[in-house]
Amino acid sequence: MVQYLPGAALSRGDPLSPGGDRGRLFRVRRGRSARDWLDCESLTQGALQLLRDGDVDGAREVIANVLLLAQGRRRAWSDAWAVRSLLRSRVQAMERPHVASRPLASVSAIAGERRFADIKPQSRPIQIRALGGFDLTIDGIPFTGGVKPQRRPLDLLKALVAVNGHAASSSELADKLWPDSDGDTARNSLQVAVHRLRRILGRDQAVVVQDRKIHLDHALCWVDLWAFAEEAECATRAGSAHPDFAQRAASALELYRGHLVTEEPEQACMLALRERMRHAWLCLVKLLGDYYEVRADWQRAGELYQQALEIDPLAEEVYRRLMGCQQRTGQRAEAIHTYCRCREQLVAALGVPPSEETERLYHRLRLVA
Repeated sequence: MVQYLPGAALSRGDPLSPGGDRGRLFRVRRGRSARDWLDCESLTQGALQLLRDGDVDGAREVIANVLLLAQGRRRAWSDAWAVRSLLRSRVQAMERPHVASRPLASVSAIAGERRFADIKPQSRPIQIRALGGFDLTIDGIPFTGGVKPQRRPLDLLKALVAVNGHAASSSELADKLWPDSDGDTARNSLQVAVHRLRRILGRDQAVVVQDRKIHLDHALCWVDLWAFAEEAECATRAGSAHPDFAQRAASALELYRGHLVTEEPEQACMLALRERMRHAWLCLVKLLGDYYEVRADWQRAGELYQQALEIDPLAEEVYRRLMGCQQRTGQRAEAIHTYCRCREQLVAALGVPPSEETERLYHRLRLVA
């Protein structure tokens, strides 16, 4: 077994990231065993967790090891490369203070300039929800797939959703969806998938193929991901001083039912986008929470944090915020219970205890309880 530790923490048994968050310890087996793909996937997810914790150096080191392990495995390589691209964009944002100060700056490229957020889902015959699970509704009828499986055309639909309303290169789609096939076979498979997807959606014009690029017709399709990305950026750009900030932020958060197609972590084209959307959502939760807390509206803030933890039970900072709201409203027993829940989730999912900051807040609660 080989242990990979983040960045400067290599010399310490209990690694800490520069921002005070804990680094994570990852293990990978040597050789090219049948578990290599699972090792690559586990390490890639671990690199994303390091990036969330602010340990950019640690995430970079883990991804470098994944790329070595994934040689000859196109799917694993694609996942790791997606995270590497996310790392690069995060580093570039850190190097430009005027960009880093806007936590959702990257979402502008995702949302584009179209007004998806102002479009009601019911105004489009095809409604696609990718946040918190993948649901497809056509002419008001939920799509169930029937007896015959429809995996490939639905994989294509998810890939088109992931490009956020823009056109995707046919060759790139073929490589992503059929990584183990040669060029001609992959392109032929893509043509078949386009045909089958059009049949599922009931409209040939719903899937536009032009100049070797493919995209969904915005006049026919509504996608919750696109609407959330735009609404979240509008709220963030407006700022908490804007009279419509709270309404905009709440509307965006209503669209976010959960992380992007969380039940399908193997989708390489979704990996980096899922992390960006999670980051955008968490930033908006904190901004709206700050808005309520500044106004001493502890009840609304607490409800917001409770809802956020239902979506992401590993968001440690949100636990601390909820504990703070409960403390200010005299609910110390509930705050201690929140700490216990936080510890239980972190230990069960990540094998680590809460951070020192969370522990300090817990001990303060115990002293005054």
